Amino acid sequence: MKISPEIILLYKKLEKIYHYRELMASEENKIEVEEITSHFSALYEKLRNTVDFKEVHLLRRYAIERNLKRRFILETLKPQIAAGLLEDLVRSRYLLNKTIPESQIRRVENIIAKYNDLFLLMNDLYHGDEIKDYFDWLIALEACEIDMLINPEDVADTVIEAMYQITKSRIKIKGDDLNVKEKNIQLYVAIHKSLVKSDDIIISYHLLNLYFDSWLKADQETIKTMATHLPEIYRTIQRHLKHPYQRRIYQAIKEPVVTFQILYDLILSKNGNMTELQELLTDPEALEAEAKILIAQKYKKIRRRVSGASVRAIIYIFITKVLFALVLELPYEMYVIKEMNYFNLGINVVFPPILMFLVTLTIVPPTKKNTEKILDHLKNVLYDSHEQSILCQLKTKYRKNLGYQIFYYFMYTVLYIVVFGSIIYLLRELDFNLLSGAIFLFFLTAVSFFAMRIRSAASELKVEREKEGVISFLVNFFALPIVAAGRWMASKFKKINLFAFVMDYIVEAPFKLFVAAFEHWLGFMREKKEEVFRDNQ
Repeated sequence: MKISPEIILLYKKLEKIYHYRELMASEENKIEVEEITSHFSALYEKLRNTVDFKEVHLLRRYAIERNLKRRFILETLKPQIAAGLLEDLVRSRYLLNKTIPESQIRRVENIIAKYNDLFLLMNDLYHGDEIKDYFDWLIALEACEIDMLINPEDVADTVIEAMYQITKSRIKIKGDDLNVKEKNIQLYVAIHKSLVKSDDIIISYHLLNLYFDSWLKADQETIKTMATHLPEIYRTIQRHLKHPYQRRIYQAIKEPVVTFQILYDLILSKNGNMTELQELLTDPEALEAEAKILIAQKYKKIRRRVSGASVRAIIYIFITKVLFALVLELPYEMYVIKEMNYFNLGINVVFPPILMFLVTLTIVPPTKKNTEKILDHLKNVLYDSHEQSILCQLKTKYRKNLGYQIFYYFMYTVLYIVVFGSIIYLLRELDFNLLSGAIFLFFLTAVSFFAMRIRSAASELKVEREKEGVISFLVNFFALPIVAAGRWMASKFKKINLFAFVMDYIVEAPFKLFVAAFEHWLGFMREKKEEVFRDNQ
């Protein structure tokens, strides 16, 4: 069968990428740390990540960001911190020991120096509350740029570009006047978010380089231009990230996204062996057999990942809830109302993790028909078969004039009152006091939102349209206010995490200094040991 032109171009780009990786791997001097200190650092990172619920594939970048913020508060971000930063990442097992070339230290130094110059210019140009948003955003972008350097997503970016080129001509927007440029940007953003689970910072990084293509190799003039136009750049990127139609385009491309996820994993499974990849792509039967095995493995991997995310969420919720009980509920009942209700206290501690556990039990795995549908889409993409257009309906089917809007929001408010009123009534019947009831509602909404996110992650390979039954409809209908409240709290209070703050700015700084000093001492002792043995020979 004839391979499509976009896939041929993808193959040629992959050849260049893997050739560059071979050159990098051939460098002799690699960053090396002591295994003993690595055990301590890795253990700390596991504990730290337990108290702050983040996606697993973003943990390394968040670790870089934490490191930069800590150093930014304690000192200026001098380029000399690059070696310590990379050693800390290897020590914490975000990067493999003896795999990162020492030449990367110099490249990381250049990135840090570039952003440091930008920060110095910003101090002169901007003042007030807005500068904090700029600093937080830029430090996150700096962490992202460092992460992309030491662990490039070049293969992922190439697959994203191939999907973008194939999908761009197929997607048909219906229902509103969305200009071609904005449509293409929103399609690109949707592909990034769905295909490789990019967050807003990763997408901001790519959009920044789209608008400001000289930024990666910026000189002093470019840095000055960036500093003077920063508000405009920031607002433009934020507008793209928060575009009202982004979600609808994201939902419309679900099927091609799953197809390219399988293609991406097939490419990765060859570990850079371009001969094997070429043989696979040119043999439809071998491709189908290997893809079928891969899809089955991905189903299992998703189940494991969902189970892992559920366990981490349950542990985090349980620890947080126990601390709430010890710090707030117990003192309040003992010293304010002077009446202990151990039954309600037990419900408040046990109910949130049990709810999370029960929600994850209801996750239904994909069917055999789902696998067959994925394989059909994969063949169509690879072998240039005719594909039907992807229709994206932007306008909603309900009427949007003022009278109808008032009615809709009135009924939505009534639903909130009915749902939360019923829960509050039940809590009063169980003799919950004001504080215990408020804490119960807080954790109910938060857990419901996190549980829905985990359920969404579990369905990432589903391309079949699920039929919603009556019971499922009623559960989703009455759960909507609870999940919506949890989403609102997560967006408003995601930066308020007392445990993460304590670990980042009180525990982590001295701990990392101690581990680094201990490693240097081990190196000194090893050198002395070699001297002693050499002198005795």
